[in-house]
Amino acid sequence: MTLVWGGCSREELKKAYDDAKSKTEDIATSTKQKVDTAVSSTVTAIEETLPESGSITVRGSLPIEKTSKARLEVISIGDGRPNVVQILSYDPEQQPMTLPAVMLQGPTEVESAQSLAGKSIECDLYFQATESGPVVMTKPGGHVVVTFNGFSADEGTITARIAGGDVVSSDEQTVTFLGGEFIALVRE
Repeated sequence: MTLVWGGCSREELKKAYDDAKSKTEDIATSTKQKVDTAVSSTVTAIEETLPESGSITVRGSLPIEKTSKARLEVISIGDGRPNVVQILSYDPEQQPMTLPAVMLQGPTEVESAQSLAGKSIECDLYFQATESGPVVMTKPGGHVVVTFNGFSADEGTITARIAGGDVVSSDEQTVTFLGGEFIALVRE
């Protein structure tokens, strides 16, 4: 029995194979570029809809107009002790610390940031406006009340008002604290 190749020589078959291989590679490259572009566009769209990085505003005799970020975390202590809600305007693991710096910290029975909405928590307050400026804090045994407004699951943020309170300054100057507000990214 004789096989008929339809008049194709070995060179023509190799050329057809090389052409098919080249077209497949071109399609793969084009598809990868399209997927990369789509992913990049999606990431950009998501980043545009996400909130900035939060902010805290503090008013008083040493005002902090607005920090560039704020994050909230509910920390589980365990052993029957209350959890702690902590709001920071800086990354404690990054040095030097970003100024102005604000920290609010208080005990709570809630276990998640979502559960804070509508609740008020007594917090210790610490803030420093500038590198050479004093650290302002609540008086020993004192606190400021933080009232949480709403939690946005879509944005992963929570908003709150900070009531005024009695504070002291590390340079022993008289300082007033009139309150403030924040929008914080929730860290789970």
